[in-house]
Amino acid sequence: MHQIDLSRVDLNLLVVFEALAAERHVGRAAERLRLSQSATSHALGRLRRLFDDPLFVRHAAGVEPTPRARALAESLAAALAQIRALVSPTHFDPAKLERVIKVATHEYVAAVLMPELLSLLRREATGVDVRCVSLSYRDIISAFERGEIDLACGAFPGLYGGRLERTPLFEDHFAGVARAEHPAVAEGRMELEAFASSLHVWVGFGREPYDPVADALAARGRTRRIAMAVTNALAVPSLIAGSDLVGVIPRRLAVRMCKSPQFSVFELPVAIEPMTCDVLMPTALAETPEAQWFKRIFANAAAKIALA
Repeated sequence: MHQIDLSRVDLNLLVVFEALAAERHVGRAAERLRLSQSATSHALGRLRRLFDDPLFVRHAAGVEPTPRARALAESLAAALAQIRALVSPTHFDPAKLERVIKVATHEYVAAVLMPELLSLLRREATGVDVRCVSLSYRDIISAFERGEIDLACGAFPGLYGGRLERTPLFEDHFAGVARAEHPAVAEGRMELEAFASSLHVWVGFGREPYDPVADALAARGRTRRIAMAVTNALAVPSLIAGSDLVGVIPRRLAVRMCKSPQFSVFELPVAIEPMTCDVLMPTALAETPEAQWFKRIFANAAAKIALA
């Protein structure tokens, strides 16, 4: 099989490809690389000749990768990560790290885990900032492929496989929430019939097919009526405060959001499997020193949550 002479290939072009795949814009890629826009455009021309493909097609908002570029993106990201690991100092010092971590997550993690994570970052890595990105459950893998996120943190039932490494952080059980004077809540409990016949507010957390409450009720021969569906749990207190709606959310979030005496957090009359909060990242990148530190600092923050 004919082998390409790598001495005739400028491997810096792969770094340009990586920036274009992440930014989807020649100007922003140039800023990221600290190059001029004309130099970046020239590099794109060389990339097109190297791969014999347009790679990135211009449109009004920037550039869009071709199918060939999409296929290359994940493999090139893994290859560059391995090269960076090889040429990086053997001792990784997070205190010297200056970068932004882009995390796909939802409000549960932002409210429950991120305060502890931020506290640890301010002690271990003052040059690291975090950007929480709200993504649809079904868009997370493609966001990894495009380099738009570094990791995902939250509950992702079924979103695992050979391409993603899963690091479990902690579990959280579900609890019911209602206004304090709800007629069906007594001594922190609600009976099954009252729970099933109540009007419910459903929180999707971006996982539309996932409804463990409906599954648990079905196992007991019951159904429920969802009077209000929202994608943000922060709306729940306002919705239940002036009504007899009940909600079901993870207990740690319920305790934080419903501290006021006007709310009641109650034990559910049905058994629901606890939610697992995980960190996900591409398997190909998970063993780099930086990725190992990401996982460790998230695990340390989760340990503080578990002890709280």
